[in-house]
Amino acid sequence: MACFVWTMSGRWAKIDRHGEGFETSPAPNQSDRVRIIMATPQIRPIRVNGNFAHVPLTKGYTAIVDADDVHLLLGRNWSALEVRRRDGSVRSVYAVGTINGRFTYMHRLILAVPDNLKVDHRDGIGLDNRRANLRTATELQNAHNARRRVDNKSGSKGVIWHGGAKKWMASIRVNGHQKYLGTFSNITDATAAYAKASAELHGEYGRTG
Repeated sequence: MACFVWTMSGRWAKIDRHGEGFETSPAPNQSDRVRIIMATPQIRPIRVNGNFAHVPLTKGYTAIVDADDVHLLLGRNWSALEVRRRDGSVRSVYAVGTINGRFTYMHRLILAVPDNLKVDHRDGIGLDNRRANLRTATELQNAHNARRRVDNKSGSKGVIWHGGAKKWMASIRVNGHQKYLGTFSNITDATAAYAKASAELHGEYGRTG
C-alpha cells in the first residue's frame, strides 16, 4: 500500500514500500491510502556565550564554535560522529550534519576548504571548531599532528622500548616513511630526540604527545 506525505513545497508525495517517492498533485482522496502530515523536526538551540557558542550534538556531546560562525550552523541539528579504535574505545569525536543531502563535517563547513585539503584541529580536539583551533592541512600534515598510538607504552610519541638493545628507540614518520633517530639509555633523551626531529621535519604541525 502506498503512503502519501505532505511536503514542504505544498504538494503530496507518494512514498512506496521501499521509501522512494515522487511529488504528485492534486492531493489523493482514495480511502485505502494513508495521509501523513510531515512535522518539522525540533531544532536544538545553540547557546551563545560572549565570543563563543556551544552547539548541542547527539550522544550528549557539545561542539564549540565562534559566535560569528553560528549563522552557518542554523536551521539544522548536528550530530556527534565517534571514530573508534580497534579495541572499541573512542579515538576522536567530530560534529557532522547533512546539508543539501550531503554529509558534512562542521569544521570543513566553517573553513570552507576544497576537497583536496584537510582541516587540522591544532589541539587534537575534534569538537573545538573555533577558527583559532582550525587550520588547513595536507593529508601528511594532518597525520603529523596525530596523537601517540594507544598501544604506545612509553608515554612519549615516537619512542618505544627496544628489547634487544635494552634501550629506548626513537623514530619519526616523514613523507610516509619511518626515519630512525637512534637508541638511548634513558627515555628523556629519546623523547628529546623525537621532539627535535618533529620541530625540524613537521614544523608547526608537529606533536610530541
